[in-house]
Amino acid sequence: MLDKKSISVLKAMHKLALGSAYKVVTTDEIMAILSQKSQYDNDSLKEIISFLEKQEYINIKFSEDNTYCYSILPKGSICVEQADTNSKSNKSKNIKILPYLYVAISSFIGTILALVLFFLLIP
Repeated sequence: MLDKKSISVLKAMHKLALGSAYKVVTTDEIMAILSQKSQYDNDSLKEIISFLEKQEYINIKFSEDNTYCYSILPKGSICVEQADTNSKSNKSKNIKILPYLYVAISSFIGTILALVLFFLLIP
């Protein structure tokens, strides 16, 4: 299983290589797509890319300094699709809770108003 950093690097590489068998990119291009740039430097990015290759998520044809020629393997594409599906399902769970929250808040406010009116009209 991949951690969040590895998944975000894999997503960025998948986005760059979309529609091509092999893609030549630099680490700067990958870091430009990553949203959390402060967490990544060239050394950590190299480690993550080599880990992704060892786990057979990507295939690196050659690498020189900060330049990589790679392709996304089927296992990597499946992982990216699953990560996208999981993030969409988490968002939909939050959306399903909102109507219940609105009902709870409005019923609480209604009860408070009813009690205030009741005690103001009785004296």
